[in-house]
Amino acid sequence: MGSSPATWLLYALLFGGLSAAGFAALSVVFDGPPPRFDARLVQPTAIASILLFLLVYFVSDGLRLFFVLRTIGSRVKIREIFPLVFINFLFSNITPLATGGGFAQVWYLQRQGVSFGASAAATSIRTILAMLMIFIAAPAFQFLHPDASNSEIARITMQSLSGFSVLYLVGFILVLRRPFWMATLIGTLLGLACRLRLIGEERKDQWVSTVRRETAEFASGFSRFLRGSRRDAAAAVISTLVFLVTLFAFPALLLVLLDYDVDWMTVIGTMSVVTFLMYFAPTPGGAGLAELAFAGFMASQMAPADLLLVVFAWRFLVIYLGMGIGMVVSAYVLRPRTGTG
Repeated sequence: MGSSPATWLLYALLFGGLSAAGFAALSVVFDGPPPRFDARLVQPTAIASILLFLLVYFVSDGLRLFFVLRTIGSRVKIREIFPLVFINFLFSNITPLATGGGFAQVWYLQRQGVSFGASAAATSIRTILAMLMIFIAAPAFQFLHPDASNSEIARITMQSLSGFSVLYLVGFILVLRRPFWMATLIGTLLGLACRLRLIGEERKDQWVSTVRRETAEFASGFSRFLRGSRRDAAAAVISTLVFLVTLFAFPALLLVLLDYDVDWMTVIGTMSVVTFLMYFAPTPGGAGLAELAFAGFMASQMAPADLLLVVFAWRFLVIYLGMGIGMVVSAYVLRPRTGTG
């Protein structure tokens, strides 16, 4: 792919180091013991429940891209999609702001015969559908349950970012309905930055050209999605919803297995807020910040002695496991193809 193996290794080491730093910070901030083994999480019924959740989690993740591709007219076999689930887990989590995930998805889909335009549109739509749901659900939950977290910092942070989510949704509508307006606005801002000598003229022209192209392509791709098969579009939306609900419900499952009396809707709503915050994390996979955000919002729902265990189990199930599988899958699927000459 576009970067050298040494670069990807550096990203992976950065992810691991920041994750470790996040857990170290948690032990200091919350004065808790290191994550400890709890036999209740490995009982047969617990393992069965966790495996069922993982099955739904990974399958729904693959189906949401599969149905988006079908909606915009690209026909791929469903067995060709599922390796991409784990490839995306790996590359999106070891690169800042998940930038590597989109590149890896497009590159893989092109190898499966999907055109660049369709690949880029499908992966963008897949991401946008999830972001729209999260950017609506998180502020709505914060508005309906303003006291869900006992942390004053968490409440202030969420209230501040709720305003940003509104701006994001407005921007999304503008890009979709009036892509030229958004491109012109960004071009104007880049022109101002150029006059202030923050960026050079050549860089400004390059970025303006890229913004115009990307906004037009995205609007065109999303329009194709809206004009496509209603059944496939609905399946894509439902798969995305199932994926997100399963993702948000993992901590509730862990708490139930640890014999807590859990309000599932409160946990799911709280996790929508945590995931919302992770979209703004500049670190690879939100490493370090994800652990702190989780603890800040969820600490009041469990005993201090269980906090680090639940945080580690949550990150292991929803991130580390998928990344580990992704390393194996990527080594096999993304290996250079050899020709017979």
